[in-house]
Amino acid sequence: MIEAEVHRQLRAFLRSSGDRRWPHHLTLARLVARALRLRRGCLLQVSQRAVLQHRYGLSYLLPLLLYPEPALLVVPQERLTRLLHQEIPELLTFLAVTKPIQHSHCLQPAFEGLLVMTLEDWCRQATAHPNIVTVIDGIEALPQIIQQQTTCTITTSDWEHLKLAIPGARDAIRQVYAQLAQHLFQRPHNPYGDYLLTPSEQQPLLELLNQWPQALPSQWVQLRDYLNRNDTVIWGRRHPTVGYFSLQGHPLNFRSYFQGLWSQAPFVLIGSGPDTDSPLAYVQQELGLPPQTTVKFASDRHSEAITLLIAEDLPLPNTPEFASAVLRRLYDLIGTIGHQRAVILAADVPLREQLAAQLAALYGSRVQVETPTLDRNTILVTGETFWLRYGAQLPCPALLVLTTLPLPSPEKAVVSARIEWHKQQKQDWFRQYLLPECLTVLDRVLAPVRQDETLVAILDRRLTARSYGREILQSLSPYNRVSDRAPSPH
Repeated sequence: MIEAEVHRQLRAFLRSSGDRRWPHHLTLARLVARALRLRRGCLLQVSQRAVLQHRYGLSYLLPLLLYPEPALLVVPQERLTRLLHQEIPELLTFLAVTKPIQHSHCLQPAFEGLLVMTLEDWCRQATAHPNIVTVIDGIEALPQIIQQQTTCTITTSDWEHLKLAIPGARDAIRQVYAQLAQHLFQRPHNPYGDYLLTPSEQQPLLELLNQWPQALPSQWVQLRDYLNRNDTVIWGRRHPTVGYFSLQGHPLNFRSYFQGLWSQAPFVLIGSGPDTDSPLAYVQQELGLPPQTTVKFASDRHSEAITLLIAEDLPLPNTPEFASAVLRRLYDLIGTIGHQRAVILAADVPLREQLAAQLAALYGSRVQVETPTLDRNTILVTGETFWLRYGAQLPCPALLVLTTLPLPSPEKAVVSARIEWHKQQKQDWFRQYLLPECLTVLDRVLAPVRQDETLVAILDRRLTARSYGREILQSLSPYNRVSDRAPSPH
């Protein structure tokens, strides 16, 4: 059986290469080999730290190279070069096998070897996949990729194209544009810069586009379709310096996009997620994955535990006293690390700006805001988005502070629309959306500092004062908790 051969060859390769960085190679490889032989899908969860270091790729590559039938491998874009130019050639040489390997941006139904695609390319053709065994690495990224690929953006040039396409409606187009501009520019300032369009604000635009179904440019056809559905979000973004606005829209529910896809072929799905009781439950919900064999490869308590400090005596984040209390605690925490690097994460934009200004008044040029280069003593003040993009590439800080839990803000148009959509579905919008999003972001935020001597401080008292805090603490595992009044010096 292929499982036995995979086990034998993988043990030999691990011995020859000295690769001992990940303890689950043999188990994951046997699971993948079994899925290939039986043509039966499975869902496998690895830790986010394992993703950053890409410790586990060997465990699915070797079974795929020994599998005698055609197979499709889908990986994140950033993995592609190393995969094609180093990992696969090295394994082919060791195994002494010849197997056609091809990287393609589109599907090759008649291909007989191993076809490699990126997640982005696969998503563009998801409904047209041939019935071959498919291994997808990075399944947790699919919802965001699909959102990006299905987002419709309307800029000033698109309004001009619309006037050219339906010259008989020029006056009506100008009127609708003027109405939308008035609505958007009269709104109070939103720190996130996006403004949800209400149904009454959408209605004139919808009526205009419905009058000309055959003449619309493709961007407008897509927007009209979104306006006619109740599971989409449409919002505007102001550009006051140039005096215009843009519109954006995309679906809120991606289950329908994948409906029927998961039964067309066997899928081995590999992804990362927080340490919760049900592995990758949020990803399964978002993508409409059917029930299947699910295995979680736990984090290593010895090598991936964080040192965690939780502030239990600060005011709650929605109180006026919170910002000044956070600032005082930051002075204490920065004092414990001396002239070492610190990263302060503040999701709330006004709080971030306030903290950066007040810290700079004391620490001067040490304080940087969202700068992707860190000196040895830099104090970086940033939001989660910036940290998620650059954190793994930056030198590890001695201190990482989360001023608040990364619960999505209802001030963001997409978040507000998503909450309303869950309410319409009679669903628990907090436990089915806000909390899973929070756990996912926390998992990714902490991954770069696991296995390092970093003190992680969370200054949000909701972690211990709210019932859902227990679930969040569970998801942070493994960790070693220290007293919030006496943080360990470095």
